[in-house]
Amino acid sequence: MTATRGTMVVSLDLELCWGRFDKLEISELEVDSDQERTQIKRLLSILDEYEIPTTWAVVGHLMLDGCGRSEDGAHSDVLPHAKYSWFQKDWFIYDPCTSAGRSPGWYAPDIVEWIRATRVRHEIASHSFAHIYYGDPECHVAVAQADLTAAIAAAGPKNIVLKSFVFPRNQVGHLEVLRDHGIRAFRGADPSRFRKGKGVLVKTFNFLDQLLGLPPQAVYAEQPIPGLWNIPGNHFFMARNGIRRMIPMTSRVFKGKQGIRQAIQTGGVYHLWFHPFNLNADSDKMLLGLERIFSYARRMREQGLLDILTMDEYSTRLAARDTERCSTAATAFA
Repeated sequence: MTATRGTMVVSLDLELCWGRFDKLEISELEVDSDQERTQIKRLLSILDEYEIPTTWAVVGHLMLDGCGRSEDGAHSDVLPHAKYSWFQKDWFIYDPCTSAGRSPGWYAPDIVEWIRATRVRHEIASHSFAHIYYGDPECHVAVAQADLTAAIAAAGPKNIVLKSFVFPRNQVGHLEVLRDHGIRAFRGADPSRFRKGKGVLVKTFNFLDQLLGLPPQAVYAEQPIPGLWNIPGNHFFMARNGIRRMIPMTSRVFKGKQGIRQAIQTGGVYHLWFHPFNLNADSDKMLLGLERIFSYARRMREQGLLDILTMDEYSTRLAARDTERCSTAATAFA
C-alpha cells in the first residue's frame, strides 16, 4: 500500500481520585494518586524528549485550589447533581471540600501547571467536572449542562479555554451540549475488536488481541453533528497488573508501531490513550514501552510521513480542510 501521511494523537485521562471512587476504597485511591503524580512527572519529561504534544483531559475539579461545603452540601452551585440508580449516594459525597495542600488526590492545580510549564505545548482538555457519565441513560441534559459549565468555570481563572472533551468511561452522550459550550472535538469510543460486550469469552479475545499485538482498528475522524469532530481512540495502553502482566511489552510496542504504520498507509489516525495511573504498576517497563512507540513516531515525523497533533490541533486542521473543500465546491458550481 502506498504511503500517504498519517496523524498520531495522544490523549490522557487525568482523574486522580475522581475516576474510580464509585469502584475502589478511598484510601486505596489516595495512595494510587500519590504514585500517579510521580509517573506524571516522568511522563512529561519523556514527552518533552520526543516532542510529543499531548491532550491532557483533566477532571475539572482537579483545577480548583480548594472548595467548601455549604448547608446544602458540596457544590450546591453545580445543580442538578448526577444521580444514577447504581450509585445511591450524592455524587460529591467523597469530596473532602478542603484544599490542594490537604487533599492532593482531589485537587491538582499543581499538575496542571506542570503540564503547562513543559517545552512541548500540550493541550488541557476536559474530562468533565466531576467524572460523571454523560452516556448513561440516567444522565439528563440538565446534569450534563451543569457539569460542563462547572468545568469551564474551573478552567477560566487559569486562562484555559476548553476545546476538546474526553468522556468518562468513554460513555458518549449529549453531543449538542458539548458543541454549544465551545467544544470542537471529543474522543469517541475505541472500536477495537473486543472492547464491546462483556463476559469471559470477550475478555479472552481482548486479552489475545493484546497478547498477539494485533494492529489497532483503523479509525478516521468524523463529524457526528456539525461543528463537532469525533477523533476515536484505537489503542488503549493498558496497565501491567494482574493477568495483563503476561502481555509482553514487545507486543504492546508492536501494536503501537503497527497503528502508526496503518495511519500512514491509510491517511487515518493512530490515537493512543490511557490514564496516568495505568503507569503505576511496573512503571519502568511501561514508560520504556511508551518511549519506543514515541521514538518510532518521531522517526516517521522526521521522514515527513506523520503529524503528531493534539485533539484541538487536529480538529482545527480538519475544520480548515472542510471549509476549503466547501469553498472549492462552491467555486466550481459558480
